Amino acid sequence: MSSPASLLLGVKLDKGWIVTERRKKLPHQTGHYFSECYIVVNENGRKAFLKALDYSRAMSSPDPAAVLNALTEGFLFERNVLNRCRGMDRVVTGLDDGRVIVQDEDNRDQVVQYLILELADGGDVRSYLDVSKKFDTAWMLRSLHHVATGLRQLHSVDIAHQDLKPSNVLVFKATLSKLGDLGQASHRGQTAPHEDKEIAGDPEYAPPELCYHHVLPDWNLRRLGCDLYLLGSLIVFFFARSNLTALILEKLDPSLRPDKWQGAYKEVLPYVREAFERALETFGTDLERHAPQLKSPLLSLVRELCDPDPELRGDPKERRPGANQFSLERYVTRFDLLVRQEERRILLL
Repeated sequence: MSSPASLLLGVKLDKGWIVTERRKKLPHQTGHYFSECYIVVNENGRKAFLKALDYSRAMSSPDPAAVLNALTEGFLFERNVLNRCRGMDRVVTGLDDGRVIVQDEDNRDQVVQYLILELADGGDVRSYLDVSKKFDTAWMLRSLHHVATGLRQLHSVDIAHQDLKPSNVLVFKATLSKLGDLGQASHRGQTAPHEDKEIAGDPEYAPPELCYHHVLPDWNLRRLGCDLYLLGSLIVFFFARSNLTALILEKLDPSLRPDKWQGAYKEVLPYVREAFERALETFGTDLERHAPQLKSPLLSLVRELCDPDPELRGDPKERRPGANQFSLERYVTRFDLLVRQEERRILLL
């Protein structure tokens, strides 16, 4: 039997939105298990992305009441975070939210809650890079500059993204990148349904300390430190098409990997750091082949942002009394400078 959330095609919503197309999840995309995705159009012809909450799948879980409660809390949390982020030009904007009544296959009225967000006409960065087939260094640096700016905007209102990965960086009009999917975000002082998860975002991209169940009580270290790592990991994806966490774990002896290690993180940290340095060597080799002019600055950025010890992440100049070691100000500036230098270099070719 079809779920109510899967029956929205052709439905007219409040404020003139009409559901025109159902979106299937692509193979590389994760998340959205408890939702259905659509394209909607308003009376002015503007297209947007709709995420409809699918309660039906909760009923097949071992504890339906608990899952239903978590879904509702998650919906409210994401809606509140999106409202908090209005006006941020590097974060996907929430355009509307509401509820609609649809009839199921037995002609019974069912309520479906939804969120409507900006639609990325270029898809996510992974899709865009696959389509473009170009190793466009200036474009990649500009996208990273936009991502760093978006994270800075979130951090300025005490929100950490926690799930920054290629499929959550969305492309608009080919030149603008924005952060999407705030469903796993952390808002300081606000309790989210996923607050107790050791890894709120995608485990494949998680920083090493979380892979080893090393959860720090300090919000800045745990949440902002995670975002910095994910930003650095995104650099590796753009320029080497690799997952930094996977690279690090691959360089470790199997007995020292998270699924085997039984000790404390501080005990395995020296070995993780050694694996991290070897991963950087691999990344450096890729840079030498594709973008040698960027090897030194990008390796420096990844080393600072992704240090296996979250207490050592961030610009070294900010690790001093009274400073914010997780500040992204310097990184936004550094990415901007790299963009300008690379654009100038390309023009002179």
